[in-house]
Amino acid sequence: MHAPEPARDKPADPKVSTRYSNLSRRDTSPEMELRRALWRIGLRYRVQYKVPGIPRRKVDIAFPGKKVAVQVDGCFWHGCPEHGTMPGRNSEWWRWKIARNQARDRDTDEKLNALGWTVIHIWEHEDSDDAAGLVAHAVTAATKDHQRSAEARAE
Repeated sequence: MHAPEPARDKPADPKVSTRYSNLSRRDTSPEMELRRALWRIGLRYRVQYKVPGIPRRKVDIAFPGKKVAVQVDGCFWHGCPEHGTMPGRNSEWWRWKIARNQARDRDTDEKLNALGWTVIHIWEHEDSDDAAGLVAHAVTAATKDHQRSAEARAE
């Protein structure tokens, strides 16, 4: 599953390594904007939700009762085809790192799907209100699916 590691396991420049290790992995600006947009339209959610059966993996925004998971992906870290950039220095390592992030994302999605979850990825550059509408649509669809299942069991 993992791409072979380059000779180094971190960026060659210690300043770069320190700068990137200090970046927030949660409560990023795009996550907070989306969470505020979801709250404004009346959706309540969990943040940094640990999914049972998937150790060391979390969902940025989760609707556990509906089994809807929302991941807010940074353009750089997740290799956005529109806005992702590759640093000029140590580019081999960065290609490996971003490919590894993408492989982990696919693996997490597959595991969540196998547990019956709907997974939505939102790029950091997407409009938060538009993204909230997309999430609301998925939550509404999941609610209708749960209602149909409950009605079928009651018959």
